[in-house]
Amino acid sequence: MEFRNDTFKILQLTDTHFGNLPHHADDIRTFDLIDKLITNEAPDLIVHTGDIIWSDGVKDPDKVFRIVMEFIDKYDIPFAITFGNHDTEETVTRSDLRAIYDEVIRNKPEMKDSFIVADKESYTIPLTNNGEDIAILYVIDSGADDRFGYGTYEWVLPEQVEWFRKTSEKYKKNDGVKRGIVFQHIPLPEYWDSKDELLYGVQLETNEAISAPKINTGLFSNMALNGEIWGMLVGHDHDNNFDSLHYGIHLAFANSTGYQAYGDVRKGGTVIEISKDPFEIKTRNVQADEDN
Repeated sequence: MEFRNDTFKILQLTDTHFGNLPHHADDIRTFDLIDKLITNEAPDLIVHTGDIIWSDGVKDPDKVFRIVMEFIDKYDIPFAITFGNHDTEETVTRSDLRAIYDEVIRNKPEMKDSFIVADKESYTIPLTNNGEDIAILYVIDSGADDRFGYGTYEWVLPEQVEWFRKTSEKYKKNDGVKRGIVFQHIPLPEYWDSKDELLYGVQLETNEAISAPKINTGLFSNMALNGEIWGMLVGHDHDNNFDSLHYGIHLAFANSTGYQAYGDVRKGGTVIEISKDPFEIKTRNVQADEDN
């Protein structure tokens, strides 16, 4: 994707949790909120980091997903997705949803380096200016549930970590500039430590402070050792919306967007602004008015 101006703006949505048809009143509120976020922020790219729908117990989740895609498509803004633990709990697969996305979304960013393992896709979106890579977005499907019973949530697979290592090495410029941003749904185990290193936002989850997997497959280590990765933004924990700095790597939660999802933190989105001259990455939460 090409920088149109000196600053490239990304709007991150997460955990919209659209459910059964006809739409619940809270789903209507979520659509209204998304409309306000897109209209007010006018982003260059929208990234949804999963739990787009809530498929457990939902009749025809594929139809619900299609409606959401059609809603986003009307804005004609490049739109990228990955999935969370609730998107494919019943009757639909990730490949089913990717097929709907491919069919409905007309304005897709150019997704490179695609790698699919166990029906989970990882890919990159290079942000360029006059043919030069300014920033690299890594979008990783972090999975769903821990099938082995060690914890609750799945981990990034070792094959995905190896993909990230090789792919991020390919984009290195060896200039010390941290231009790589990773998007996924489930936080890494390192977020447990990062919750005490907040730069802004809140950590208000009361069940598990951080709902990360118990198995660590080394993605954070590869991010840190690469030397050119700014950090990671995730969703999943609706009452966390902080940015933190852990061993020089930003570990951040986006602001939860969906009113069908639990949480006391005001719903909203997260904006990532990337400036090219001088190079800088800034993030901020954008929340709904109290009466939304």
